[in-house]
Amino acid sequence: MAAAATWIDRPDVLAAAAARWHAASADVALDTEFVFERTYRPRLGIIQVAVAGEIALVDAVRVPDLSPLAPLLVDPARRKLLHSGSGDLPILRRAGGASMHGLFDTQVAAAFAGLGASLSYAALVKLLLGVELAKHETRTDWLRRPLSADQLRYAAEDVEYLPAVAADLEERLRVLGRLEWALEDSATLALHDSDTPDPVVAWRRVKGIDRLNTTARAVARGLAAWREREADRLDMARPFLLRDETLVALAKRDALAPEDAKALPGFDPRRHAHLAPRWAAALLDARAAAAAGSAPPEDPPTPAEIRERQDAIGVRVAALVTQKATELGLPGELLLSRRQRERAIETWQRVGGSLSAVLGGFRGALLGAELDALTVDGEPGPAATPAAASP
Repeated sequence: MAAAATWIDRPDVLAAAAARWHAASADVALDTEFVFERTYRPRLGIIQVAVAGEIALVDAVRVPDLSPLAPLLVDPARRKLLHSGSGDLPILRRAGGASMHGLFDTQVAAAFAGLGASLSYAALVKLLLGVELAKHETRTDWLRRPLSADQLRYAAEDVEYLPAVAADLEERLRVLGRLEWALEDSATLALHDSDTPDPVVAWRRVKGIDRLNTTARAVARGLAAWREREADRLDMARPFLLRDETLVALAKRDALAPEDAKALPGFDPRRHAHLAPRWAAALLDARAAAAAGSAPPEDPPTPAEIRERQDAIGVRVAALVTQKATELGLPGELLLSRRQRERAIETWQRVGGSLSAVLGGFRGALLGAELDALTVDGEPGPAATPAAASP
């Protein structure tokens, strides 16, 4: 273990440390180590914390109640440093019972600083600090105890250099006038810290569902909702419960005899033999719901003329973004991703007004009048038709 790292495996020690960290004025560097292979949610092994030169490794196996960290996580006045924190945020929210405020994501910051998109922590530490980290413990079972000295050292290094990296990036971003951009996108990450999708929309992540006919697609939506609820209840990874290709094939059937399950694509007798009766029951329920019209709904189709207008405006917005991104030396997807662009245009088509105002934040301010000046067939603004105004 690194010399400055402390192993915390008692609730009273954690409570005292959390109070001490909360009382300090320094930034808080955070990371997590977890196992996520067979379960519905990641199983947390360690939370790493670095504050004012102190490094602590919190044993989340022996101290499952991590609520003493909540006041620190929610305090917007205390900046929390994470690298590529989208995977850590839901884990920290569940562990501490609170969503994080005051996030500064160093991967996001590095991208806006022009150092490259999606840089790993090790690459960033080497680039900015000249320190090369060993990443040989990435396959560690973080739930096993005791952990080796090398494993603990690896965990400690993941927060040891975060404050120095963040300070370097903050200075670069201040010079570039982009610090608020990184903070805005970091805050957006923290707002979306749930890793449990609504079962009603779970079908959206099923590969191949769009190739089914109308009836089978409705059945597949019901099966996807069942899989989400059941995987959550059993704490089982979705593919271990029902693979996508199996779900799609199952949706084409009227019924399933458990002994026929072995003919389904993706069926593994070692993992799935005992699940076949559950699949059969879920299929019957999904077919009944589809016949009754109570299957989870599809996304409503966008009228063709509205879709055409959105696509035409999207082409012009994409061209503007490419131009601006080139001027700034940034990737176009960082400045405005395709998903962000499509959502903004769809919302603008419904509500009207200023497209830049709908986009909001630094992106709306940066693109501003040029974005609002975009027209289709010489007509500015959204189509003033009942179809365009409908949700």
